[in-house]
Amino acid sequence: MYVESLPSTNTYAWDLIDKGKESGIILTSNQYNGKGKRNNNWLSSIHGGIAFSLFLNRELPSNQLGVLPILAGLSIQEALLSHAVTVSLKWPNDILLKNKKIGGVLCESNTRGKVSKYIIIGIGMNVNDNQKSLNKNNLHNATSLKIVHNKEYGREKIISSIIDQLMLNLNSFPMNSKDIIKRWELNCSHMNEEVAFKNNSLSVSGVFKGLNSDGSAKISVNNKLKKLTKIKFLNFYR
Repeated sequence: MYVESLPSTNTYAWDLIDKGKESGIILTSNQYNGKGKRNNNWLSSIHGGIAFSLFLNRELPSNQLGVLPILAGLSIQEALLSHAVTVSLKWPNDILLKNKKIGGVLCESNTRGKVSKYIIIGIGMNVNDNQKSLNKNNLHNATSLKIVHNKEYGREKIISSIIDQLMLNLNSFPMNSKDIIKRWELNCSHMNEEVAFKNNSLSVSGVFKGLNSDGSAKISVNNKLKKLTKIKFLNFYR
């Protein structure tokens, strides 16, 4: 389903779920109140970026929901390879090109006990944006496919490739979660590097050592492994 302008494709997906829709894809050319990391807005420039959400009536173990943004980020990375674009991944949900952010993922679910009932995977990416449009949206440290590769991309083809790869990886999930995590780690931009993450008021600095089986991060702090999770941003009870 295509809607010219929306505050948030994820929010619109929840509205459709509340009306009885079982699954679908929501696309927009103008997302003006999308949710990003730490509740920041993720804005897509009109006719430059892509913004869409895929939603499914899908039961998944609650302890595997943290792997969803890992799966989604990996799917984007793998899909872009077919367009001769190589990106890297930053935990938990960022897509990087030349060490600058070009996109991100926001996964949401409702859970009943130990399983989910619905999952939503929202994706925003800068495709044909120029630097002026990024600066206008306060994305000064971001970039786009067009800026880096100096050419226009067919946004429909990019979206189609990502959705195909998403469905391919989702079809075997969570049985393939170990393989998903391994492939994500191979494309991580900061493996074995000093990192700093902020989760609400908690700041954690240390060496990033990879992922746990639930998608949480393994951080070495003073030679002791700590577990850092972003589950708070993934589970929404409705």
